[in-house]
Parts: sequence; structure tokens; C-alpha cells
Amino acid sequence: MGMFKSLKSSISAAALVAFVAGSAVNSFAITNQFRGVNWADKRDNFVSDALVLSGMAGVGSYDGAVTVAERVIGGFVEQLGTNSVRLPINEPTVTGSYWNTYKGVLDVALKYGRTVMGYWGPAQPAGPKDMNNWWKMWEVVVKTYGDNPNAYFEIFNEPHMYSKTELRDLYAKWLEKFPDVPRDHILLDGSGLAWNVPDIADDPRFDGCLFAVHEYTFWNMSITTEQGWMNSFKGKVGKYADRTVATEWGGAMGPGDKNGVHYEVMDYNDPNPKNYFMAYIRGMSEQLRQWKMGSFYWVGLRDGDWYSMMKRSGEGANIKLEIVNQSGVDRMQYSWTDTVEVKPVPQEPFGGKAWAVPGKIQAEDFDVPGVGKNNDSYYDKDKENHGDSDYRKDTGVDLYKKSGDRVVVGYIQNGEWLEYTVNAAKAGDYTMFAAVASDGGSSFSVSVDGKVVVENIEVPKADKAEGDEQNFDDYAKVSANVSLTAGEHVVRVTATADWFDIDYFTFVEGKDATDPEPIVKDPVDSDDPGVEPGEDCKDSSDEGCEETIAIRSHGISVAPVDMSRAQYFDMRGNRISRNAALGQGVYLIRIPGVKNLIVRKAK
Repeated sequence: MGMFKSLKSSISAAALVAFVAGSAVNSFAITNQFRGVNWADKRDNFVSDALVLSGMAGVGSYDGAVTVAERVIGGFVEQLGTNSVRLPINEPTVTGSYWNTYKGVLDVALKYGRTVMGYWGPAQPAGPKDMNNWWKMWEVVVKTYGDNPNAYFEIFNEPHMYSKTELRDLYAKWLEKFPDVPRDHILLDGSGLAWNVPDIADDPRFDGCLFAVHEYTFWNMSITTEQGWMNSFKGKVGKYADRTVATEWGGAMGPGDKNGVHYEVMDYNDPNPKNYFMAYIRGMSEQLRQWKMGSFYWVGLRDGDWYSMMKRSGEGANIKLEIVNQSGVDRMQYSWTDTVEVKPVPQEPFGGKAWAVPGKIQAEDFDVPGVGKNNDSYYDKDKENHGDSDYRKDTGVDLYKKSGDRVVVGYIQNGEWLEYTVNAAKAGDYTMFAAVASDGGSSFSVSVDGKVVVENIEVPKADKAEGDEQNFDDYAKVSANVSLTAGEHVVRVTATADWFDIDYFTFVEGKDATDPEPIVKDPVDSDDPGVEPGEDCKDSSDEGCEETIAIRSHGISVAPVDMSRAQYFDMRGNRISRNAALGQGVYLIRIPGVKNLIVRKAK
């Protein structure tokens, strides 16, 4: 802890406590341990010579750099509440005589909190001109700061000059060359201008690393709603939000001009955005908050940049910083979640009332999540709802549309779970039925109030038509016995193997009870699928009615089928008697070994 002893008195005790408390966090569940801003060269950081951060002009010594950094980074901490800063590096800065001076900046930054050192090459259509110098730069940086617990290394800022494969291989080589750097202290930019995190993140060679993403208005000024910007950001991050840091995001803070339009200082606290800048700042801060994603605003300080959060006056020890737009600071701080006191809110039954047992529960009607530890009502391996249904689109559970306006929980993966609050009418044994679909090898367990009561219920493999790769449309029923005391319980269904769907659950009183609602498969799509009763069945009351049926599909006759085990349903799926099915109307018949039959009885 000796590195904290020389903190300047200008830093508030509260800010220091917040930093120390957060410095031990290295969890990938969220990345909100980073509350940061960028500090940049006035020329931008894409330069071919040594980097001169704003306020560092004319400074040529380690002590002089320390003095400036104390004023700037100390100002970030005191006035903005940051605990992190992102600083650029390049070959001339690290491998030349300026390195001793620049270390003064880095040492102060590391003293105040987490410091991301990111490589910026000169603006050019290719990677570093001399890879030997590039590797030498990283050797110096890693040797100097590789074991510092506050040091983080962003290998290549906005690597647009590399193809996906080239970039992956470059990252892999860096990891191989510096194996002692903790993986959770390494940031890998998405491909392009740090646009595409999934391009990089699905490579198993990068397990344990963090990823970096950038988002700006000037890449798409046509987006004018908060939700539009949230959706754009989601597209760049994909399912990797829990391991990603937004190392650059920012918008206009001061007055300025863009594409011939003049903008005065904007109020980003206005809930009704007037332009794409306002929609962007509000949408980005909202999505960062929802994801609990750490970030570095562009920029905390860059002289002459209308995006700059702070404005500098004075030099050296006389540097003073002032906030340019308080509403911008408010939204940046709103995006931070490690500083927010979260009051626990319990999960609630969907619809506000516990599901009755015995009774039926649609799988998509899992509990509404609460707030805080142990108040989640579901776990999905990514935060995005990838289903094609608009039902409960705000959740991360994948909900899909099926025939008959049904909604199902789909593409369930091992470890994912759903919870349902139920109310048992009385104590006793119940049979739980689940309508499920799988291509084979899937299973799930059931727990009640946190205790597993049934392990590894296997989901049967659906039959596939010739030429089909898989079948998730034909559902089957599985069952398990569950004992409940009277009153409310939380039932959790947890996947113990990958890839299956759930439509609904039914609780029936009694052990090994009979399913009151057996599965009826959806009819096949044909011009005239059907079933014609045998000639001897004109009068359904005849005791000698022949128990065979002739099948017709697309006008092609098929051999008669044994009807002794047939089950009859109306078109709503309700079980009906055989006599009722032979009356006038349209009916479904389920025959073991025969798929999807419809009866059309004209008279």
C-alpha cells in the first residue's frame, strides 16, 4: 500500500476510499471497476513523434511531468470522481529519451488508480512501420509496469488496418510473448475502429482477457433516439458485455459546429433529445449503466477539443481545470454503477400473482427480476434477447414465436435457469409435466426454494424429416414428481445440458399422475392433408365400426392405419371423444407412428 503515501491533499478522502475499495475487483461478471476518462495530445494521439499530453508542452523532466499529472489527474479524481485514466503510448515516447519524462505521468496515474496504457500508431493504412520497434516498445512498458496491480495494457488502439485473422494472430503472439501479464489486465480492441468485439472475443486463445469497444456519433449521425444508439452499441459488443470496456465514447460538451450546423452547450439531462448528440450521450450512458460496463470518456482533457469534459488554464503547478458542461458529467457519472448504492428489491411473480398449483405455467412467464444479490429471476449466458418474439424483449432470455401465437423459451444452454413463484393449494405430491423440444442430448434439473429435488430430466430427441438438419418444432412431454408444502415456493428449472426449448409446465395433483394435456403436434403444411374415415364408420354409433383409417395427403393414398390407439382433439388442442371427432367439423387425430393428421368431416 506504500504507493498511496504521496497522494496530494487535494484528493478527497471519499474518492480515495472509493478507489481502494474498488481496486481489488477483477471480476468479469461486470467491468464497472473502471470509472475513467482519456487524457490526450492536443494534436490527437495519432502522431509520429513523442506524445505531448495537453498541459505537458515544454515539460522535459520526470519531476515536471509529475507536477502536471498531479494537477490534471488529481483534478479528474476530485472534480469528476474518476478512479481510472487511459493514456496513450507509442514507440517514440517509450523507446526514446522522452520516456523518463513520460514515466512521471504514468507513475502519478498508477498512484491515483487504474491506468490503461494503449498503443496509438500514426494515422496510416497499415500497422506499425517497424514491428521490431513495436515489440521493443512493449518490452519496455511490460518490464517497467507489468507487475503493477493498477496497470492495464491495451495492445492496439483502433486496429482497422488488420484483417480479422491478422488481428487475432497479432494478439495471440503478444499473449505468447508476455505470458506473465495477468490476462484480466489485457484489453483487446474489437476489429476495425474497435467496432466489432465478437470478431475477436470468440477466439478461445483470448480466454481471460478483457475487450475494448468504441462508439461515436460521427460514424452514424442518422441515429436520433436513445434506443437507436443503445441498439447500435449492442451491435458492436454482441454477447460479450460482461468482459468489455468502452475505452472511448464521447460527444460535444462545449459549443461548436458540425457539418455546417452550430451547437450551443447542450443539456444532456433533458429527457427529450433535440439532436443526435443528445440522444447519443443519453443512450450510451443508459446502456453502459444497464450493462454495468466500465468506460473511459473521450476526452477528460484535450486542449481545443469541444468533446473535452474539462477545460485547462495555467501551466505546471498553476494548472486549473474546470468542468465545461455539468450535464455531460452527470450522464457520465450516471453510467457508473460501482458508486451507486443499490437497494435490494425482491423478484416478483410475472403478472403480480404466484402461479396456482395445480395449474399451468407458460415458460416465458418466469418471474420479474428484482435488484441486488439473489434477486435475479433468470440467468442467460448473454444479456441479449435473440428471439424473434417481441414478448418481454427487455430480458436476456431468448423468446421465440411458434405456430398458434405461442411463445417459447428457446436455445437454452447448460447452466441457464428460470424461476417461477408458485402457490401450492395444499401440501402433497405433484407431477410436473414440461413441454420440451430438443435435437438430442439435452436435460434439466428442478429445484424448489434453492434445493434440487429432481436431477437431469432428459429431453427426448425429436424425430426429423428426411433432409432436415434438426427439429425444434415437435414438442414432447417429460415429467417428474415434486413434493410441495402448502403456500408459496420458488421453482427453478436449470439446464444441465445444451440446446433445448420449453413451451410450458403443468402441475397435476398426485404422484405419477396422468397428463391432462398430452402433446398434439402441429399439422403438416400441405394443400389437402387429411384423414378419411373407413367406409364402415358412417354411423359412429356402430359397435363394429372398423378401427382402420385411410390417409390422404396431396391427393396420394396411403395404406390404412391402425386406429385402435388414436386420440382425438379439436383445433384448439382440447381432447374430445371419438364420436365427437366423427361429427361435422375439423379435428386433429394423434396416431402413434403417424405424424400430423387432420380430419375434415363434411357431414
